[in-house]
Amino acid sequence: MITTKEIELKIKENLEVKHIQIVDLRGGDHIMAIIVSPIFENKTLIEQHKIIYDILSNEMKSNIIHALTLKTYTPLQWEKVKPTFKADVGHSI
Repeated sequence: MITTKEIELKIKENLEVKHIQIVDLRGGDHIMAIIVSPIFENKTLIEQHKIIYDILSNEMKSNIIHALTLKTYTPLQWEKVKPTFKADVGHSI
């Protein structure tokens, strides 16, 4: 099992992060990550998610993390959605 704090630290060690929130959705193996990073600029949503999947690849391959829901934003996108953002449903851009 991996804690939400350990996931947060691993992402922060490998990515410039402006905002991060890790939520345990069910017993430690179903995780939601909300991540804001300038590295996401000019990248597609798939490319953004691949960056995070690559960081957490060992945890995903070993099934420590069984399901990973990602909500990734550039800092500019985050500033636009932050006032109405709800972690349980996210926000459409």
